Amino acid sequence: MKLRFAPSPTGFLHVGGARTAIFNLLHAHRSDGQMILRIEDTDVERSRQHHAEQIVSSLEWLGIQWDEGPIYQSDRLDRYRERAEELVRAGRAYRCFCTIEELDADRTAAERVGKSYKYSGRCRAFAGADTPRDQQHVIRFAVNPGAIEFHDLIRGDVRFEAELIDDFVLLRSDDYPTYHLSVVVDDIDMAITHVARGDDHLSNTPKHILLFQAFGSVVPVFAHLPLILGSDRKRLSKRTGATSVEEYRDLGIVPDALFNFLLLLGWNPGGDRELIPRDDAGALFDLSDVNKAPAVFDAEKLLWMNGQYIMRMSAEQLEPHLRPFLAEGTPGLDVIRPIIELNKTRSRTLKELAAQMEPYFAGDDAVAYDDEAVKKHIKGDELPVRLGNLREALAAAEPFDATTTEAALRKLAESSGVSAAKYIHPLRIALTGKIASPGIFDVAVTLGKERSIRRLERLIKRLDELI
Repeated sequence: MKLRFAPSPTGFLHVGGARTAIFNLLHAHRSDGQMILRIEDTDVERSRQHHAEQIVSSLEWLGIQWDEGPIYQSDRLDRYRERAEELVRAGRAYRCFCTIEELDADRTAAERVGKSYKYSGRCRAFAGADTPRDQQHVIRFAVNPGAIEFHDLIRGDVRFEAELIDDFVLLRSDDYPTYHLSVVVDDIDMAITHVARGDDHLSNTPKHILLFQAFGSVVPVFAHLPLILGSDRKRLSKRTGATSVEEYRDLGIVPDALFNFLLLLGWNPGGDRELIPRDDAGALFDLSDVNKAPAVFDAEKLLWMNGQYIMRMSAEQLEPHLRPFLAEGTPGLDVIRPIIELNKTRSRTLKELAAQMEPYFAGDDAVAYDDEAVKKHIKGDELPVRLGNLREALAAAEPFDATTTEAALRKLAESSGVSAAKYIHPLRIALTGKIASPGIFDVAVTLGKERSIRRLERLIKRLDELI
């Protein structure tokens, strides 16, 4: 079994393309097959090398490992021209010398009488004839009438009528191949057995089947993947999630979470499983199990799933993905490991996790107090005395661990006749500046006694201006 992921480098790798790559990869590897990465860059006006490079880097970040490639179609132009000429010699294609003006006139005439335009076939008489090559022309495929039928792994049995298909162009007047010619020649030369691609290619498939047959080649098995819709149930747009894979990386999504999320857009393993390791997915996935109905891209679900992955990953696994979100000069893993472990359960993205970690690296005199937190918890004439007593209790706590510090605070609260919250909330503001944080005693221990005391003393000094 051999499949291919064949993006065009006319833009970044978007989520629909990434899902197609994942489905191809898993279906191939489930049967110990292979997946080729093929860059379809014969559209010289729209293809860009930097887009090709970004597609490759996005696939690598997502952990999609192809078995062969990347193969660039632009390196195979002579092969496409050679095969087009074969079809001309066999009488299955012909040179068309119609001018743009003639074709435009035919299109206008069809529109005037309310008909859909179809090439008139006026040059079809040249099929099999020895026609000049020095006069500007295209090469068209001669479509013969009849039914074109195939079984799609997702859509089931599909039928097209060839009478409705134009004599389509194979080689343009600039000697560059069209998509139809290059993709079929490649699939034949690369021994592709299964073609899994988006539903928007369904109308191309009958043309490709005719080409496979004209070349005397076995027609591969097709699987047309359903559309991905936005939360508004309309075609996915940038507003509803059609951003590139790179943008999701920059938002702080970890690759395994995005892989898992895209895997479930149109497929599920049965039951209510939602977190599916890659190895499990490889054993379970089959293209024939993909839903016919469009899938809905739920951005909130992606954030939830990303949070689940972050929570389950070790600091060692998270650190390389987290590092781009941390300030320059942030210490290495040995130092930040406990900070990652303490904060990862509260973060849905790496960006959020990095923000949660900021107070641990800030200078003790640089912690910014959240206005809402101050308004809610920094009040009362008795607060300076209360925090002064808390400072003494924490300074005396030995050893300075979560159990001892919590016991010291609660003992102080009991002796003062107030709730422990009256001490905990101001302490949280002193240590982190935030209204919410991980367990504040864990935060204190992570910062260490000296830094915790310094931050508490700073808040005490600023009470006059804050209350």
